[in-house]
Amino acid sequence: MRNRNTFIGSAVILLLLAACTSTRPGPHQAPLDGPAPAAETIKLPEQTAEEQVAELERLEIEANYVPALGRGDVLDIAVYDEPDLTISGIPIRTDGKISFPLAGEVQAEGLSVAELSQSLTDGLEKYILAPKVSIIVQEFNSQKYTIFGEVVEPGVYPLTTEISITAALASAGGLNKGNFRATTVELADLSHAFIARDGKILPVNFTRLIRQGDLRYDLSLQSGDYIYIPSGLSKEVYILGEVTNAMMFAYREDMPMSRTLAQAEGFTPDADLKRIHIVRGSLHNPTVIMINFEEVLKGNAREVALEPGDIIYVPPTGLTSFARVVDKLVPTMQALQLGILLNDTRNN
Repeated sequence: MRNRNTFIGSAVILLLLAACTSTRPGPHQAPLDGPAPAAETIKLPEQTAEEQVAELERLEIEANYVPALGRGDVLDIAVYDEPDLTISGIPIRTDGKISFPLAGEVQAEGLSVAELSQSLTDGLEKYILAPKVSIIVQEFNSQKYTIFGEVVEPGVYPLTTEISITAALASAGGLNKGNFRATTVELADLSHAFIARDGKILPVNFTRLIRQGDLRYDLSLQSGDYIYIPSGLSKEVYILGEVTNAMMFAYREDMPMSRTLAQAEGFTPDADLKRIHIVRGSLHNPTVIMINFEEVLKGNAREVALEPGDIIYVPPTGLTSFARVVDKLVPTMQALQLGILLNDTRNN
């Protein structure tokens, strides 16, 4: 740790990266090999509001979301005109199965309500003529979404019914507020808020949605969705990727990148020190700064001062596009934030 505090200087290299399949650099891609370019700032192309909304509409259409049953869900099952086969409060056990009279042990985890109903029907047909099975989910405990950050009640919530982003925020008590010069102010930084699904950022503009009431961004949630509302007062800095200790910590004034990296306690053998990324700004429209850290260690370049909200990402050797960088950032950020949330919950 002491030795890493001797890091000096840094050469700032900015490359534009996104598509990982093309062999020629396109408008979203720059090659990662070859000599380092001169220092400059390149911002990734920003989606227009129309492009964002079109992508969200496509996601809604393609999703056709039918939640699958899972462990911990509780079911009410009835067979028409068979009172002895009307049972409430049947749990899906940890082995993913339920027990039902005549049908015996039936796999439930991973099935939709309609698929489980058909499975029970098939099992009961040996004993009942044309059984009609009805299933109601009493508790959808396996389907969850997460809200973390500047909301009144951050946490993991059950997805018991169709719910939109704004409804989910309302369920969490709304955005946190504070007092400033006798005036109530919101503490949330909506410009950096995001929603992630399956490790990917969705193009939801929280400022337009919350401040301007643009309901075109009010996406319906799916199980596993993760909403993060950062603070507008105390911003975090992240160190992620091929480091010994990925971490999130509070931003401090005059924070150089090299000294910050020392807190990560070293790099893995796969770390590509020639192309350390600083992701600055909104994840929807970031500025990507790529640093040749080997030049920093040699003292051939000036130090880089961090800004609030920066994400330092140490990529593995061979990573070829910024699109893949974002895919790797989000799950790690979620894990760190959830760890803090769980610790806060235990302490309270």
